[in-house]
Amino acid sequence: MQPALASRQNPICKLVRSLHTPKGRREQGLFLAEGRNAVEAALAAKWPIRKLLCPEEHIRDWLKYDPELNIQTVTPAILEYLSEAQSNPGVLALCALPQESASLSFNGCLLVLDGIGDPGNIGTLIRSADATGAGAVLCTATSADPFAPKAIRSSAGSTLNLPPLQLADHSPQAVVQQLQAQNVPIITADVKAEISCFEYQWPEKCALILGHETRGVSPHFANAATTQLKIPIYGHAESLNVAMAGTVMLYAWRNAQKN
Repeated sequence: MQPALASRQNPICKLVRSLHTPKGRREQGLFLAEGRNAVEAALAAKWPIRKLLCPEEHIRDWLKYDPELNIQTVTPAILEYLSEAQSNPGVLALCALPQESASLSFNGCLLVLDGIGDPGNIGTLIRSADATGAGAVLCTATSADPFAPKAIRSSAGSTLNLPPLQLADHSPQAVVQQLQAQNVPIITADVKAEISCFEYQWPEKCALILGHETRGVSPHFANAATTQLKIPIYGHAESLNVAMAGTVMLYAWRNAQKN
């Protein structure tokens, strides 16, 4: 067995640290799954894991899942250094990024995240999409990377169950063109809309576009929208944050499919 990795200067440490940046993830074709929940989700989904890092005393636990796992033992101090989580994750997995696709293919509701900059909100919305049985998730070029460590942590494993689509061209304009070519209804959220998301007759296949909390969706989506929906506010709050609003609207879509 290899000795436990204990030096920050080790090339593996430098590789893992690079995965905290979008450039590093693109160049290496990898992203980080941190913590037991995320790694177990990756294993359950049979996600390609290039290397797993854990303390020596836990190596047998992970080999029970897959005896062929490529495991590097590390000291707890190195694990803490390699992660940006608030507490020591206990385990890290280097996972392969999904392959890019030129065309958009999905069933059900496609959740499009447009101009959402907080990876935490991205991960929470992926979790909600997974919980409601949405067909797919897509982040446009103006949103944060859904494979950033914070997004992966916030998704609580859902990114591994419902991996965001990776379009070669994921600009708002290109996404709109593909949706229109497939005659997919484009639905945007707008606090000033007249139709409630609870009263709308949601089609089974549609694209729900969520945008920046202040600026809204990009002009490409705003101009192409076939329907604008609101979430009724009964108290004094001005609005809901994007992760909460998206969750409500996804459940409104799901509930409409049962009626």
